[in-house]
Amino acid sequence: MAKSGFRVSFTYILLFVCGIVLIGLLLYIVPLRYGLTKEIDYSPSSKPLDNPLTGYAPWGENEEQCADSRLVYIQVLWSEWEPTEGFYDIESLEKKFHIQKWKSEGKNAVLRFICDVPGDEQHMDIPLWLFGEAHDGVYYDGDLGKGYCPDYSNEYFRERHRLAIEALAEYCNKDDFVAYVELGSLGHWGEWHTDRSSGALPLPDEEICNEYILTYSDNFNRARLLMRRNYTIAVDGGLGLYNDMMGERKSTNEWLGWIKEGGSYKTAGEELKFKPVEKFWNKAPVGGELTSSIPMEDMLGIWYSDTMETVKASHATFIGPHTPDEVQMKSEAGQNIREKLGYRFYISHLRTEYSFAERELLVHMTWNNIGLAPFFWEWPVTMYVYDKDGKLSYWETLDMDLRKLTPDESIETVAHIPFTDEFRQGYSIGIGITSPNMDKEIKLAMDGEEIDGVLILYTFEG
Repeated sequence: MAKSGFRVSFTYILLFVCGIVLIGLLLYIVPLRYGLTKEIDYSPSSKPLDNPLTGYAPWGENEEQCADSRLVYIQVLWSEWEPTEGFYDIESLEKKFHIQKWKSEGKNAVLRFICDVPGDEQHMDIPLWLFGEAHDGVYYDGDLGKGYCPDYSNEYFRERHRLAIEALAEYCNKDDFVAYVELGSLGHWGEWHTDRSSGALPLPDEEICNEYILTYSDNFNRARLLMRRNYTIAVDGGLGLYNDMMGERKSTNEWLGWIKEGGSYKTAGEELKFKPVEKFWNKAPVGGELTSSIPMEDMLGIWYSDTMETVKASHATFIGPHTPDEVQMKSEAGQNIREKLGYRFYISHLRTEYSFAERELLVHMTWNNIGLAPFFWEWPVTMYVYDKDGKLSYWETLDMDLRKLTPDESIETVAHIPFTDEFRQGYSIGIGITSPNMDKEIKLAMDGEEIDGVLILYTFEG
């Protein structure tokens, strides 16, 4: 009897072991058979990308130069915006800058409001009616040109400026067309400096300058705001910066020095302090234009390395309005600079694994940014799954904030695919990034087949 019992026990043990081995084989073979276990490494592509909210921002008046850009530059002169007191000329603004055309083509704008543009002849860039009430500014004539410098501390001037900016912001806040606003208003070209040697007045003291800044931040609620220098209030408020001297090494190094070490700018009263800030471009955009002090053909030619170096050092997202012309943009140098601007996303690694408990396929992805800057909007990132016939069968919005995908970080995401019988016949996994209203899309710096803007990452053919 003991012998017989031993045989029965041994049989059960053998069956149990075989069952364990069979289950193990199934756990290995089934995922392998249906492409459920996969590891893929990807390399970034150097192909040109025509992505939104980055690149060149040429003058919005120039239809030819703006034809191949995703951004346009709009310079709003106060004299044109409010030609008569209280009347804001939206119609003329839209006509001059072809705004409806650019909107219909899915472009976005960089905007700057300006009170003083030096020129070859004596003139005024504030409205004549305003000059009649606040005429304590001065005409100037110097190396930068000729013009009229208002007294920015004048109380009436400041009040009318506030109303003008409120009206401009109300117009811009109706949609997302104006993506970036460079805080202008003060100084020559709105660059927050004046040439005292030409007879121009100094900027007002810090308290009044901060009042101008708050007028912008209190009213523009959709666009990203940028300042010419890293003033304390700008850094504390998380504003971006713009460098209007890209391509010129000395001036760009000075600008970078302010960012790293701080500094100050003399005014009529208390100095404007610069607050040091590290890697601010990971949280706020950098814009600006190529310098006008060097011929464009030289910046793209004999001084190309300097130009590229200053663009990289600035971590620029966009360049405008002084950009290569429509022919120069298509040159190798012009294209290379364009491709360096802003963000450039790709997926460096994909791994799939099957969860038997949940009967779902887990898709792990490692995201990287090889551009100069992040993306500054919260756009949805979606994984799409197609069946063997290319029909969309499943999609899932990833738990991912694109704004956190900075050039020096990577992000891991996990998506879940309910694995049904139809997928055993074959399936494809793809990624798409669109604006919230689906009218714009971001291309990844990766090679591969695309289906309606979705990049296919992996295909299992069954």
